[in-house]
Amino acid sequence: MNQNRHSRTAIMAAVVRALHTRFETPVVFNDPYAAKLAGPMWQILASTRFCYWLGTKIIYNGLDPIRRQIVARARYAEDKLESAVGSGINQYVIIGAGFDSFALRRKDLSKMISVFELDHPASQKAKQFRFKQLKVTLPERHEFIGIDFEKQGITEALAKSSYSRKHPAFFSWLGTVHYLTPQAVRKTLNAVAACACPGSELVLDYAGTEGLSGSSQGDWAKKLKRYTDRRGEPILSMFKPDQFQEIVSKAGFNLVENLYPDEQANRYFKLPDGTTLPMPGSYFAHMKL
Repeated sequence: MNQNRHSRTAIMAAVVRALHTRFETPVVFNDPYAAKLAGPMWQILASTRFCYWLGTKIIYNGLDPIRRQIVARARYAEDKLESAVGSGINQYVIIGAGFDSFALRRKDLSKMISVFELDHPASQKAKQFRFKQLKVTLPERHEFIGIDFEKQGITEALAKSSYSRKHPAFFSWLGTVHYLTPQAVRKTLNAVAACACPGSELVLDYAGTEGLSGSSQGDWAKKLKRYTDRRGEPILSMFKPDQFQEIVSKAGFNLVENLYPDEQANRYFKLPDGTTLPMPGSYFAHMKL
């Protein structure tokens, strides 16, 4: 990622959520603020069905599984967060927050928990500027924390905030693992485990080796690689499920669920006739300390 530019893939993830909310049924993840956070131009483009058709059928044709993964992972993480808050967790750490709109969408949860958004300083700056443009008042217990994941650790970043290591927290880490080196992924997992007390939880998504390196999933894998490479955010990490479970265990986590692509499709994209829409070769992992 360019050190002075916010993440382009974060913008596109917000656009995907916006288009999904407005034009697709059933709505797996409702995000009415996504287009506003993406920016004025994207807000206009995401409001017309023609642009939706042009983007999904022409410009990004063949990337439907990726779009489904983006909304499904967001739904998965917030479902787990709701359960965690119900069990008494009152701290939420969003690692690689991008243009997530949690503070605007989930005021029901925001008033019950402290929220810490961690992301690259350039992305944080762009997002805070969007909030300012929208004249949004954020919850009092909402903090932005800049971090370069290749150079800094989670512990170091959270030390700059009011985060408490004495109380359990829920961590979400979505759409980020793919773009970090395996070394940075391990380092971040170890750092989360080190700064989180027992009872804390973590949800993330990661790319499977069979989904992005082979041809079994179709042309979308090559298109995705080309798309991210051109934007200066290439995919750097892919893992086999058993390999990733070993990494998680070494970091001190108990892997509660490792949701496979076909299970994701069955949970979120099951059609009336019983068939499911295909998902990419990525996994949703839910773990606890």
